[in-house]
Amino acid sequence: MKSKKIVISGINMVEGGIFTILHNALQELSKHIENKEVEVVALVHDASKFQFSNISIIEIPLSKKSWWFRLYYEYFYFKKLSKQVQPDIWFSLHDTTPNVVAKKQFVYCHHPTTLFKPTWKDWKFNYKIGVFSVLYDMLFKINITKNHTVFVQQHWIKEVFEKRFNITNIKVAIPKYVEEITSEKYNFEANKIHFFYPSFPRSYKNHEVILKAIKALPKNISEHTQFHFTTIKDNKEKYAQFLIKNYSDLENVHFYGKVKRSQLLSMYNAMDCLLFPSKIETWGLPISEAKAYNKPMFLANLPYAKEACGDYEKATFFDENNATELAKLITEFVEEKHMFQGNTSQFDTSKDLHNWKEVFQYILTD
Repeated sequence: MKSKKIVISGINMVEGGIFTILHNALQELSKHIENKEVEVVALVHDASKFQFSNISIIEIPLSKKSWWFRLYYEYFYFKKLSKQVQPDIWFSLHDTTPNVVAKKQFVYCHHPTTLFKPTWKDWKFNYKIGVFSVLYDMLFKINITKNHTVFVQQHWIKEVFEKRFNITNIKVAIPKYVEEITSEKYNFEANKIHFFYPSFPRSYKNHEVILKAIKALPKNISEHTQFHFTTIKDNKEKYAQFLIKNYSDLENVHFYGKVKRSQLLSMYNAMDCLLFPSKIETWGLPISEAKAYNKPMFLANLPYAKEACGDYEKATFFDENNATELAKLITEFVEEKHMFQGNTSQFDTSKDLHNWKEVFQYILTD
């Protein structure tokens, strides 16, 4: 491979899952370029969080101060920077295609709100969800045709992008998922059936359909069940506060704060059934995690959930807006009468990219 220079941009990926994406990508790229004539420059918010001997870091701390800074960097400053750095490849990891000078450009799109039509409740609890659903759709369009390839995480998103942006150069890059199996089991109350929903409290995550279903359960079923929700307790988000205010009186509901990874895994191992009613995801990691523990799942009847579930027997899909239907499924499960629908993959994944190594092999190939 002849000498190449790649700029990889993740200036807006500062916390949570999107920071993990950035760190994992740079970690894999650092390994991939060992003993290769490839120079890497990474644009990040905070350089102190990255220690890679073969990757040069440029810190851009103002990138998260406001959207005006983000737009300035993407569409003005980066063009100037690209002329200075003169990259062969510019790879944007955060959805938008910047205005740069490079031989090839690539973009990785993983923000779900561009695929989501917010309700008034979404605007009420976090106006940014509504704003982002409009703003991201506009920003995705800018310069998108300049890319050699647009990466998305699922086939149904590829189909949406092809129609919405009138492009065909889209490739599915499935998020790398490493199974972490623990033998530890969280100490849930004995002689109860335990349902689990690990998710950050955003309105589109749709916790309420579960909580309304709990209220609708017959007394004899309710007495034998417990429902566990992470990242709710002590969370200052408006939606979290709303859930606590309106549903804390339910005796079989347990709201947890943030939990460590080790505790999360032990909870997967100990639970009886995953509930996942989110209205939009670009993947849905808890589905993969529950599947690794061979656990039963009740999932939103939506394309993302079916694709993330893949070939699996212990899954049933329900209308994510129908609490009565979910209550019926929970009742059947507790009474050991439920027959799972199961799920079969509908897509050929042979041409997909299955990890960061394959992504970087792809973009660095002439």
